[in-house]
Amino acid sequence: MKTKSLIVVVLFALGVGCSGRTANAETHRTNTQIINFILDIEEKQVLDVAEAMPQEKYGFMPTAGDFNGVRSFADQLKHIAADNCLLGAGILGEKAPGNTEPGEKGSSAVQTKPEIIAYLKDSFAYMHRAAAAIDDEKRPIPTPGISPWPEGTATRLGVAIEDCVHSWDHYGQLVEYLRMNGIVPPAGPATRDTAPDPSGITISQALDYWISNTEKEVVSAADAMPEEKYSFTPTAGEFIGVRTFAQQVKHLAANNYRMASRILGKSATPDQETETGPDAVRSKAEIMAYLRGSFTALHHSTATITSENALAPVFAARVDTARQNTRVQFAVDALTHSYDHYGQMVEYLRMNDIVPPASRR
Repeated sequence: MKTKSLIVVVLFALGVGCSGRTANAETHRTNTQIINFILDIEEKQVLDVAEAMPQEKYGFMPTAGDFNGVRSFADQLKHIAADNCLLGAGILGEKAPGNTEPGEKGSSAVQTKPEIIAYLKDSFAYMHRAAAAIDDEKRPIPTPGISPWPEGTATRLGVAIEDCVHSWDHYGQLVEYLRMNGIVPPAGPATRDTAPDPSGITISQALDYWISNTEKEVVSAADAMPEEKYSFTPTAGEFIGVRTFAQQVKHLAANNYRMASRILGKSATPDQETETGPDAVRSKAEIMAYLRGSFTALHHSTATITSENALAPVFAARVDTARQNTRVQFAVDALTHSYDHYGQMVEYLRMNDIVPPASRR
């Protein structure tokens, strides 16, 4: 399973809040409610993308660049569904439903667009059933075969978040597949060898673990693109008005800075509020420094999060409402947002004949 999922399990094993730009603050949300909140958003966006691609394009596989061995559009969707089933089964302690096949490919009997969408819907329904089985404790469960967690460290909540982050990564890639086919997307989150023991880890330590791993993946992808390609914008398809590679990176970084400010209960700079980043930051070296600085800002701000203040409302999501989010919600917002755009950066690299660093292992 090519996912950065180890890092998320520790964070959510604590039972803290999740990402949600429009979620109302509550005194307490169960872990089941947290997972269902994420799944509802994710399911809609993934299914919208699946519906947007015509049946005749489901076999589409990019070729203009280094896309050797990548999945077709249909295979991307079946892979998401297969992991929903495999990780959901791990949570429930039962055999995965249907035939997921080796390599997390999904059932070979599922071929047409309607069959794949039904298969995908069923997999999300299964994950919702698995979410209902999540307890608010940190009892370890047997590590699912596709999960990188060492035995004794996986939890039901952790495996559920692993599944969610994995889907967001592939959603980011599916968005690019649509655009390569002239379709505007409807909507238009390195694994370590060992994982920390989920018992006793603080919220700030768990966040720092996640931020460090996310930073490694995103920064390595940004560094892999040559300076002369930072202005690259895809053109073979419906890419009107999309960001250049440089703008993708600056957008990701600006949101990191914005969320870091939110965690501290502050407003960000105007260019971070609009998520564009400073116009003066233009060269690769400047953009890389801005990106690294954004992760440093996240490290510093999340170091202030404690079990006492983690779920307390800290900053109004919109100035014209009383809606507020929590410190942890803002931190996870930054990181899940990063994985969406990381998935798109991966496709930009491949369009330029560059194998993403994470795929070279």
